[in-house]
Amino acid sequence: MAFTTGFTQIRLLASLLVIAGLWLGFPNPLFSCPLLVLACPAGLALLGHGAPTPKKAFLGGWLAASIGHILALSWLTVPLSRVGGLPMTVAAPCAVLVAVALATQAGLFALLVHRFWQPENSASALALALVWYFLEYGYALAAGFPWLPLSGALILWPWTMQAADTLGATLTGSLWAGAALMLTGALLTGRLRALGGALVLALALGGYGLWQLQAHPQTAATGPDKAPLALPRPVADPSVFPVLLVEGNIDQNQKWVEAFRTRTVDTYINLTREALHRARSVAQTDGDRQALAGYLGRGLILWPETAMPFDLAHSRHTRRLMALCAEAGMPLLTGAPGMERALGGATHVYNRVWLLDAYGSPAGSYDKEHLVPFGEYVPSFLRWDFLASLLQEVGAYSAGTRTAPLRQRSLAMGPLICYEAVFPWLAQERVAKGANVLIDVSNDGWFGDTAAPWQHLALTGLRALEQNRWLVRCTNTGISAIFDARGRLVFSGPQFQAQALWAQARTENETSPFHKLFYALPAVCALLLAGLLYLTRNPSGTIRRIQ
Repeated sequence: MAFTTGFTQIRLLASLLVIAGLWLGFPNPLFSCPLLVLACPAGLALLGHGAPTPKKAFLGGWLAASIGHILALSWLTVPLSRVGGLPMTVAAPCAVLVAVALATQAGLFALLVHRFWQPENSASALALALVWYFLEYGYALAAGFPWLPLSGALILWPWTMQAADTLGATLTGSLWAGAALMLTGALLTGRLRALGGALVLALALGGYGLWQLQAHPQTAATGPDKAPLALPRPVADPSVFPVLLVEGNIDQNQKWVEAFRTRTVDTYINLTREALHRARSVAQTDGDRQALAGYLGRGLILWPETAMPFDLAHSRHTRRLMALCAEAGMPLLTGAPGMERALGGATHVYNRVWLLDAYGSPAGSYDKEHLVPFGEYVPSFLRWDFLASLLQEVGAYSAGTRTAPLRQRSLAMGPLICYEAVFPWLAQERVAKGANVLIDVSNDGWFGDTAAPWQHLALTGLRALEQNRWLVRCTNTGISAIFDARGRLVFSGPQFQAQALWAQARTENETSPFHKLFYALPAVCALLLAGLLYLTRNPSGTIRRIQ
């Protein structure tokens, strides 16, 4: 009876660790602590190791992670109900279905822990860290929704994730999971050797992070309270450029209505002009005005994803945007649908960003290549009438294929639209094609006042660190932000305000070690995993259990 009681208490504690790690490790309205996310792999290790059968190991990990995912992704009901128009009785089960499907990754990890983990052996923990790496990577490829990777929580404390400049965010987060497993094994067995391995790995990751941040000092960060007051200050460094982030704060359910389109255009043009007037009013002399004009000329006006709810190539409003660029002496990059007719007569609609140069002339475009299921298209096997409302007025988008950077003077902009910024390989493509700055436009108005914009923001910052590129982000309702090349948030604005925010960013031309190693890392990790599993194999074929 005492054994049964102790075993049940351990499983309960392990389940609570998994739930707390997923819910409270990631940004949420209640409380969050980034390192708490490591409680998730620790709890899964306890659940898997203590399970009497592989099936129960999987179920224990899956059930605990399902609750954690439901809590962390509770915001999914907002776009499904408010934007998609689904009743809450349908939206909530759909959100739960997504959560429990993603939680199967945790179930598989607990199952593999049951088979391979030796708590007293640090090499075994490292092997399972690499297992975590492949599970995260595989689910990102297969499910297309890598929203809760360990790195997405840890990046909020940038010193924990600096190794991502060489190893990538997924592997760096997985190594932190390895340290958590070593610590868990040491506590479980009482052996100091495993504790020493945990300390060495944690000190290596954290020490490297602190060293890199000290070697690359951060300029003063601008937060939401001061962002609306910032003004452009001319800088001699040619790699520094100004950016004007304009948030229309347009209601997602109104932007596609024909009667509101002129009002939407007016909102963005007026906000932009007011910001330009504020900037110019500070210049007192002709020399100041010339310096400011030259500085603004190498910068960018940035409007968010689908800021203009019409095809710029066929709209009467486009001339107004062209005139605005000429008036500002700055190029404009804005989101707007793009429509093209195929040879067979079918019309393809793209989620596009359009670039107008400082004279108002068309200077290129990019079409989103990684579309959001149900937000931008409905999979063919689920084309039911009640899901069609999620697409609003635009219908199903087509995926783009052009990935070359958009160029203006010294800027080679690698565009990412909305949640394209959560995929490492898309940012990798942009930099490989020559981008010296990453640009992310999004419409987080889908999410309302939930944890999702904050979770999305954190995931976006990982791409800056991995690629050694500054990342400029503009959204409809916030959070518009800028990350430096070390993944630090150096500028962020408030939410849910119609506003135009002045900020500055920097171009970078040197590629990171991770960029160079991108395609080799999975193969190297596979070889290391095979070697570690071989070294830690149990010749007798038995599996140690909690006694």
